[in-house]
Amino acid sequence: MGNARKIALFAAGGLLALLLLAAVAMVLFVDVNAHKLRLEEAASDAMGMEVRIGGRLGIGLFPGFHVTLEDVRIRNRGADVASAKEATLGIALLPLLRKELRIVKIGMKRPRISIEQDRDGKFNFETPEGEAGKKTPGEHEGTRFSLNVTNVSLSDGTFIYADRNSGEELEAGNFTLDVSRLRLTGGKDTDFRKNLSFAAEFACKEFRTENLVVTDLSATVAGKGGVLDLDPVTMRLFGGQGSGSFRADLSGSVPRYHVRYSLSRFRIEEFLKVLSPKGVAEGPMDLSVSLSMRGKTADEMKRTADGEVSLRGENLTVTGVDLDRTFSRYEASQSFNLVDVGAFFIAGPFAPLVTKG
Repeated sequence: MGNARKIALFAAGGLLALLLLAAVAMVLFVDVNAHKLRLEEAASDAMGMEVRIGGRLGIGLFPGFHVTLEDVRIRNRGADVASAKEATLGIALLPLLRKELRIVKIGMKRPRISIEQDRDGKFNFETPEGEAGKKTPGEHEGTRFSLNVTNVSLSDGTFIYADRNSGEELEAGNFTLDVSRLRLTGGKDTDFRKNLSFAAEFACKEFRTENLVVTDLSATVAGKGGVLDLDPVTMRLFGGQGSGSFRADLSGSVPRYHVRYSLSRFRIEEFLKVLSPKGVAEGPMDLSVSLSMRGKTADEMKRTADGEVSLRGENLTVTGVDLDRTFSRYEASQSFNLVDVGAFFIAGPFAPLVTKG
């Protein structure tokens, strides 16, 4: 029994030594740049978008076997969707012997993500229906690509969203994103979001639209089977502290959303600046909302919105108007006009980011 154990340990040690020697040989003798095209093709096939590496590739052993890529760009329909000054891919060694590229860790420095929705409601990362399913069997041959990543880390990132139909633009600066358990599985469904699962922590110092500034935004995010959950979400808005949850179900033909949100002690004068530059009132208020909606565009989501709102104020001052009495009429209302409460759940930091075209 003891000899068998020694033999097993010796064999395992020998295998590890061979793997280490193979890795060292790859670092010393293999020109990784010669495989740039294969890596681009495998990544493009998995993403359903064009992946290009503008700079050089490098390989290293510590911490773990990895490839470093410079000037990485992901493009679709002729425009950049995402880019990074530098990306690091941790790669499993054993699958390489089977000509399988298995990425287990991803790191990006200074990523820039640009999401655009055109006038027809289509996103720039979506594959046009006429091009879906055109790949021949030969295009799927060669190195297979699977994504089962233990960690994805993005630092000092910029996120930009533009809706060409409404003219709305959002920008998130200096964000960090840490993703765990990221999996992208194959399947007949061409919508990669239905094959994607992950858990993540997101933080952003400032999130800005034309009329709205959100600070200290953070969220715990989970996605699986085309359903995205943000719970909890916290932020500073209009001088108050906000918290809540958001669910987007993109698995069906029409996306469905649900928002629960409360904003405590926000300043009514800061909120009213969104509607009018004139200072007509001041004072603290509390807002709570439970809202369900569906649709592919912000307009459709507004039309289908249904839920409850509670709006409460105290010590509100304005010349000639009793705002306490005016706002008390809206307390615990069963229906409401989203514009009257700012529409920042629609035009703000959540809904447009995940609307499916």
